[in-house]
Amino acid sequence: MLKFILAGRHPASGTQERYFYEWSIIHVALMVTNPSTTRVFQRYAQHYTINGVSNDQLWFPLSPMGWDNMADHWLVSMEALGASTKGVDYIHRMQPHKFGGDEFCVELTDGREMYVAPGFRNGGVKLVHFLRKRPEYTEPQFDQHWKDEHAPLLLEALKPLGILRKYVQNPRLPFDPVHFKGTLFEKGGMGMHAGIEEFWFNGLEDLATLRRSPAWDKVRASYAGIAAEGSFSMVTTERVVFDYATPGLDTPKPAVLTPGTLEYMVDQQGYTGFNIPKAPGEPPASR
Repeated sequence: MLKFILAGRHPASGTQERYFYEWSIIHVALMVTNPSTTRVFQRYAQHYTINGVSNDQLWFPLSPMGWDNMADHWLVSMEALGASTKGVDYIHRMQPHKFGGDEFCVELTDGREMYVAPGFRNGGVKLVHFLRKRPEYTEPQFDQHWKDEHAPLLLEALKPLGILRKYVQNPRLPFDPVHFKGTLFEKGGMGMHAGIEEFWFNGLEDLATLRRSPAWDKVRASYAGIAAEGSFSMVTTERVVFDYATPGLDTPKPAVLTPGTLEYMVDQQGYTGFNIPKAPGEPPASR
């Protein structure tokens, strides 16, 4: 399962509060009622930046871009994503809904679980690292060191603290920016990070526990051996909007794809031509 991950921020003319409202309510309503979107994305999770976290609590500084949010989309292929953005429903419903700034950090990755605590559930506080590789490493070399040398050291340090709920590494995959041509993401910074890693914790106090750990300097030194300047942290809360891919945690099939539901029938009416006179019962000509 591929992961399309992006970080974004509110427009200069707006506020974070308004941005979060539109993303959490209006954007979600569009996502779950847009057929091409729900066919392509198998899981969609939102991450909201927690304000007030200082750099001295983190292994990597916060980004100078001031990212407000991170979105995590799971999909089967980039070709499917490209096809979805050309659909009539996407063009008429999703694309005009622009509520954030033009800047994005965009990556296509392949996730691997390195550790999952018993009884794990999604949600809660997450520490996310966007990692740039040191120039002396090729991407395969970076990934091998990150997975086989750094991760075991990291887990050896964190697991005894009793605060780590899950740890996932997402190595970067190559992709052609042409997939985003004509979409809101074509101006975004793409393919700049060799990997993205995610840590699930119980709360913000776990960051303080992390910082006080005797292993703090050892882990930081390990990061210094593989990660270059420009790597950054995000501290967020996770909200899983839908999940059709994780056994035991999966959500119901979207109503817009289920014949007979109100959402399905509204979709069948089309997305344009509502003000053009039609015979009774004739849907707008938009497909």
